[in-house]
Amino acid sequence: MKSLVFIVLIVLAGIAGYNFINKPTETVVSTAVVEETAPISESASNEAASSEVENSADIESTPNNESSVEESVAVESDGTNMITPADMPEDAQHEMYKAMMDYNKCMMQDKPEYHDDKTKIEDIAGKTLAECEPNLDTLTAVLEKNNVNADLREGMAKTVRQRTVRKLMSAVMQAQAATLMSHEGQAPAETK
Repeated sequence: MKSLVFIVLIVLAGIAGYNFINKPTETVVSTAVVEETAPISESASNEAASSEVENSADIESTPNNESSVEESVAVESDGTNMITPADMPEDAQHEMYKAMMDYNKCMMQDKPEYHDDKTKIEDIAGKTLAECEPNLDTLTAVLEKNNVNADLREGMAKTVRQRTVRKLMSAVMQAQAATLMSHEGQAPAETK
């Protein structure tokens, strides 16, 4: 019993030491408060829109009818865009999820070709991918329109495609196996 307690204490000390040594780094988000007394000119707003840094503004009214704007800047140290799909407006997120669901629905539709034992699985998969690709293009367009990081955009489209293709191939293979099994049940195999 004493050796068990000793082993548990050693494990706990090891975990504590590991956590102490490998502390996660904290992300620093810059915050600036700007008070506006005059409207922003059109050229200034175009400059702000063209920058690679995402500025989100929360306007709060003050008792003096002046507005103060709090800007939070989401940038990495090298200045790349760090906007994620979670940072998009709610209606854009809804549009993104709708495009993903439409793509999955298109890919997983049961088609008569799946049950034909004379067609190649690769041909069926290629045809289905070609039919459903516009839905994936819609997803990337929504992400691009909302200025989501390019790497996240590409990675998300790739992940959605890979997962759905795996499900599609599984469904096609199962349908073809079921078709072969039903044909075997109708015509007995010759035995020698």
